[in-house]
Amino acid sequence: MTDITMELPSPLSHAYLVAGGGADSRAAFIQRLAAAYLCEGENPPCGLCRACRKAAAGTHPDVSRTTLPPDKQEIGVEQIRLLRSDAYIRPNEGKRKVYIINPADAMNPAAQNALLKVLEEGPSYAAFLLGAAQQGRLLDTVRSRCELLSLPPEEDRPGPELAQKAAQLADLLLTGTELDAAQALVEIELDKPKPDQLSALLSEVEHQVSRRLAQDTRRGAQVLRALKTCRENAVFRPNAGLTLGWLAARLF
Repeated sequence: MTDITMELPSPLSHAYLVAGGGADSRAAFIQRLAAAYLCEGENPPCGLCRACRKAAAGTHPDVSRTTLPPDKQEIGVEQIRLLRSDAYIRPNEGKRKVYIINPADAMNPAAQNALLKVLEEGPSYAAFLLGAAQQGRLLDTVRSRCELLSLPPEEDRPGPELAQKAAQLADLLLTGTELDAAQALVEIELDKPKPDQLSALLSEVEHQVSRRLAQDTRRGAQVLRALKTCRENAVFRPNAGLTLGWLAARLF
């Protein structure tokens, strides 16, 4: 697991994009950042003051969280409009109000555009923390208004279930028929993976394909390029079906 005790920036900026690592390590690091904005002690976040304890417990009234609604694949514009309206109401207890958007790469384009104005011209007490597995899914205008904090890669290898599924998919993409590969991609789609889950799977498939490059350099290089484009540039929006359909069309 990534070391979330890594040093925090000082002084704190008004907006950060936290990328890299894994979903849990990004969430934990964002939590530390939120506490740092509100900390009442020395060397924030001290972890001991009332504000830090409330932030850790998820009960601080000046910390707002925007995430995926149940059974939804994206964060919509109405959620961001509510955040934007709230940002102009002064803090309840602390000197700052902290807005966490995680996973920020689940925002659709309309939501991202709605966020731009408050990122640019929001009140001085408002701070924004965006977590993203795939920062390429964010508009350049959103990314340019945030300072990037990249967590180191997770050291742990994926679990056996993910590794097995990735190995099977890598084999099909490299040596399988179009029908077999398409069937495997459809089965993944039917599981309705969330963006982080799909990103983790594609990353592990990349790893498996890279190990096989010596066996079939031409085909392996083609698969690897397609996987990287698919994952890093996030050609899919808003759901897994578009990702996997794009991948199949690119390879067969």
